[in-house]
Amino acid sequence: MSEEALNSATTRLERAVARIERANSQRQAAGSGMAEALASLEARHGTLRERVQATIEQLDVLIATEGSR
Repeated sequence: MSEEALNSATTRLERAVARIERANSQRQAAGSGMAEALASLEARHGTLRERVQATIEQLDVLIATEGSR
């Protein structure tokens, strides 16, 4: 392989490695954002679950009260 061809191949390889490193960094950043979004959704789901449970308990009390009349 000539020196010019070798230099050209080396340059292409360096560019490819740089693109891979950029893509990996972007993927990691996106993954971090996804983890935060998931944590937020889990917290909201927990709150919603608690509210639904409290509402069901209130309905049970109302139904029991009406049933005893």
